[in-house]
Amino acid sequence: MKKTLALLVVALIPMLMSAQSDKDRERFAYVSSQMGLTKELKAKVQPVFYAYMKELHAAKDIYNDLKDKYLTPIHKKKITAEQAKALNAARWRSDEEVLKVRRAYTQKFSAILTPQQVYYLFTYANDSKSKRNKK
Repeated sequence: MKKTLALLVVALIPMLMSAQSDKDRERFAYVSSQMGLTKELKAKVQPVFYAYMKELHAAKDIYNDLKDKYLTPIHKKKITAEQAKALNAARWRSDEEVLKVRRAYTQKFSAILTPQQVYYLFTYANDSKSKRNKK
């Protein structure tokens, strides 16, 4: 039984990892279409965008991973004082890292795009899934 479960987990990991990149591909397609990027500009922006999303996910995971660990007590509104302190600290660390990533990638995108395009890239990249699906 344990071997079967282990094999199932190993088999699902690539699927989960590709699912994330599928989301990032969908997000990039939305951003580039909203911005009306040319093929040449899309080719330059795409690798930087995917690197940005990877780092952004990692920064957000600082909090999300801990939150997932305490999901049951959070939903039951029964977290301990120590869990609350840890969650708050993780949230602040995550927010700080997200800000660092955004600042760093503002510079990287600015080497390719105009300041206006950089602004809109971040705006569209932050659109919710429901807003992206309304196109």
